[in-house]
Amino acid sequence: MRIDKRLRNILDAAYAGLSPGRADCAHMLAFDENSLESQIMRAVATDIVRGGNDNSAIILGQIGLEMAPCPGNCGFCSFGKDHTSLASYRVSDEDFVAKLTDFTKDDDLYGLYLMCMHEYDLDFFLDRVKLAKKRIKGSAQLLANVGDSDTDAFSEMKKAGVTGVYHVCRLGEGSVTALDPEQRLKTMRGALDAGLQIFSCLEPIGPEHTIEQLVDNMFIGIELGCTQHAAMRREPVPGSPLAGRGQISNLRLGQIAAVVALATFSMPTMTYIGVHEPTEIGYVSGANVATAETGVNPRDHMAETSANRGMDMAACRKMLFDSGFRYIRRGDESKIPLTLEYISEHS
Repeated sequence: MRIDKRLRNILDAAYAGLSPGRADCAHMLAFDENSLESQIMRAVATDIVRGGNDNSAIILGQIGLEMAPCPGNCGFCSFGKDHTSLASYRVSDEDFVAKLTDFTKDDDLYGLYLMCMHEYDLDFFLDRVKLAKKRIKGSAQLLANVGDSDTDAFSEMKKAGVTGVYHVCRLGEGSVTALDPEQRLKTMRGALDAGLQIFSCLEPIGPEHTIEQLVDNMFIGIELGCTQHAAMRREPVPGSPLAGRGQISNLRLGQIAAVVALATFSMPTMTYIGVHEPTEIGYVSGANVATAETGVNPRDHMAETSANRGMDMAACRKMLFDSGFRYIRRGDESKIPLTLEYISEHS
């Protein structure tokens, strides 16, 4: 078999426990998504990641708690104040408890994101966290997906029971968004200072982004010491300013996810690799996180994403099973055999 010699050396080093640096990641991203080299790096990423965690995956959930026209005005997001078609709303106690129950009733959810707008009411968010802590059965961790915040706010979240936060400085931050890239980075550092884990992502990837841009963005999370990393392609949300710029294929997304996996698997803080949207190609490219979503979703123009784009728990279990995973893990890292019988019992 004839493959690129430099790639062979990169992958041999990965099997020896050494993750590729910036230059090697750029080299891997330069291959065409249909190339033999791309297929091999995806396979190697899958082999290394699954070999390191007993071929297990996790399911994360997310509840969109509220919707309001957002001053961040991100060109790829359904919430932007200048283009949103979504009506303002806030989840009721009854609906929130019902969503919590649906996510956690089988105790196979690893972690649950509670998502607010970029500008959010901290007291409201903490109230939802406290209610979730009372109602959640099982071992699911509570996670935050909120706008730019200071260390004091994150300290309050940690006291209330939050263990991690999803926050990123995204591709095009400050140019296709109205947000300050430095403030985004400051927020990530503030979460770490408060003792929270950072869940990062290379996102939202469009066909116009250069290899240099992808590498620079990927290494933000790596250099901060994130606990989870991921790759997310940009969805062409109807009515959003960037919808007309096109979309990368799931095969290209899988290749990028493989590079993220290879670049992070040796980090002492790293646990799992995500891919958005969930796709079998991503799960045979090194990713092992599936996400179920309900409520509003920045990648969806529908008010209830579970009726449109968002997957539910049953769909996540089935996709992970179809992708060949042997186990799913609870929030305490205990394993559940992922069998057809288990899927049938929890459909």
